[in-house]
Amino acid sequence: MTMEKKKPKLTSKVKWMQRFFSVAGNIAPVTAIDILIKLVFSPQKRLLRPPHKTLMRKAQKHTIFVNEFHNPNKKIEMKYYVWGSGHRTLLLVHGWDAMAMDFYKIIPVLVENGYRIIAIDGPAHGGSEGNTSNLLHFKEAMAQLIEKIGVPYGIIGHSMGGAASAYLLMEYEIIVNRLVMLSIPIASGRFFEQVFDMLKVPEKMQQLFFKGMEEEFNTPIDKMDLAMRKEKIKADKIIMIYDEDDEVVSLKDILHFLSLHPEIESMNAKGTGHNTIIRSKKVIEKIVEFLK
Repeated sequence: MTMEKKKPKLTSKVKWMQRFFSVAGNIAPVTAIDILIKLVFSPQKRLLRPPHKTLMRKAQKHTIFVNEFHNPNKKIEMKYYVWGSGHRTLLLVHGWDAMAMDFYKIIPVLVENGYRIIAIDGPAHGGSEGNTSNLLHFKEAMAQLIEKIGVPYGIIGHSMGGAASAYLLMEYEIIVNRLVMLSIPIASGRFFEQVFDMLKVPEKMQQLFFKGMEEEFNTPIDKMDLAMRKEKIKADKIIMIYDEDDEVVSLKDILHFLSLHPEIESMNAKGTGHNTIIRSKKVIEKIVEFLK
């Protein structure tokens, strides 16, 4: 007998937003869309917890000024951190609403295995400047950082950070030896649809959102679907690690993408969870093995 996934309990904030969008989205969709856009593209900054602070104390702290997404002539301060002194460098890229220090379980293990680790606080995340960001902003910020630090041996990207890493290696003349993608959204459009379904955003508002998104990014939404892209992800070896019960990204999309790319190694880390997959002992062991 197949067990159905348990739906996550909704917070009072989410319930309030459901009521708001179900009403305002039908009465005044243009006005409500501004609130939706700000909500979708404004990450929530979090306080450092004890494990984060411990890792932070051991880091060399650096700053780079990268282009602001809406105004390329304006620079914002992006923080990045360094651990270890190995001759092979790994770049770690976190996901939405996250930060570099969320890799506190895996970074010490990688350092012990002889790697030099660089992890970023993406634009508008962690200690970096900015109020809004997106996947394309992460990709461009990564490109500017690599121009400064040199091409790393490998990249480890979680969730949106993993998707941004894949697009980076598709669109830039950057080649790495290893790419690790953890619980990444394959199709951005599908990801937003899931969010809108949760928030009960009316269909008319969704159409306005995707139209505005295409104009803002100068990119059709289907170009933000890895399964639709024909470019090669320029990494000698790639692994995709996912949880079949992930509550955030689509298993169907992941399996479809993997079917199109048999050269990509994969691991189903069932039971690890979307955000906690980066702290799973079995996942960390697999990554260390894969990087060798």
